[in-house]
Amino acid sequence: MPNSNLVSVIVPVYNVKSYLQECFDSICRQSYQNIEIILVDDGSTDGSGELCDVLATKDDRTTVLHKENGGLSDARNAGLRIARGDWISFVDSDDYISPVFIEILLNACLDTRCQISAVPFGKSFNDGDACSLIKSLGPVAPAKALPSPDVQRLMLYQALDTGAQWRLYAKTPLGIDPFPKGLYYEDLASIYKIIHKVDSVAVVDCRELYAYRMRGDSIIRQEYKHIKGHSALSIVDQLYRDISNWYPDLKAAAASRCFSVCRMVFAQANNCFSTSEADTNSVDSEKLWNVIKRYRTTVLLDPFARKRERFAAAISCLGRIPFTFFCSICRFVGLMQ
Repeated sequence: MPNSNLVSVIVPVYNVKSYLQECFDSICRQSYQNIEIILVDDGSTDGSGELCDVLATKDDRTTVLHKENGGLSDARNAGLRIARGDWISFVDSDDYISPVFIEILLNACLDTRCQISAVPFGKSFNDGDACSLIKSLGPVAPAKALPSPDVQRLMLYQALDTGAQWRLYAKTPLGIDPFPKGLYYEDLASIYKIIHKVDSVAVVDCRELYAYRMRGDSIIRQEYKHIKGHSALSIVDQLYRDISNWYPDLKAAAASRCFSVCRMVFAQANNCFSTSEADTNSVDSEKLWNVIKRYRTTVLLDPFARKRERFAAAISCLGRIPFTFFCSICRFVGLMQ
């Protein structure tokens, strides 16, 4: 197999021993075989690192990188630095992919001459359940090349997810260390910047290519930490300024996304107080509330904003206490994410 169009599949690994084999097997079984698999053990303590070494003996296309724990962004960046491929894919180690995932996304890029291809979302499933994915090229419609401003609009209105894992990238737009270390919501912070570097993106309208596992200990379900509020506030500030500068006609869309993020984190901060961080959470909550107030009118009057965001914006106009109660109820029943 020639080395042209080598695809580097980067898999950050941290304490996922129960899921890693399934993920690894799904990558090995790709119909497109010209790949290298990079398993980045991010300081695992549950035996995942040792399992990486075992798996590497089963497929000689596999490289294992062991490193100190630095988080998802740091692991992705580390894998990217040693990747040899012309194309890059990121697969989360608790997920798995269709056997035609790489082939479809690569063909989409080559057919449309785009440097990035994407599916709108993965197919989510609850941990413990099965998730069926397509096994052939037949059911998939041809990719459509969308101008980058259109892709930005779709992402800001959350009609196209910002997840790094359901895309294929040419190496050049990624640059060096594209994911911010030490922040939550790293995909939101980075993907719009990467999209800005290209003229268009090939979108494949098929969710059944990537199985996205919903775990009880995911970031969105974890106890609130100050880093969440800090991350959200930092990222939305930068996002709004960048989008307003690059795409002035997308200011309302940027406001909608900033409102959505801060609403979600505000709900966590006001439901998960702990004695040790109560004062910090209160400060974070106040800052998040101020951002919510800043954008709520724009969101409320934006006919393109998601209905859930417009409804939340309307509730926020009643005041902080009713909004807090509203967020608590929604979080309890699993709505408004």
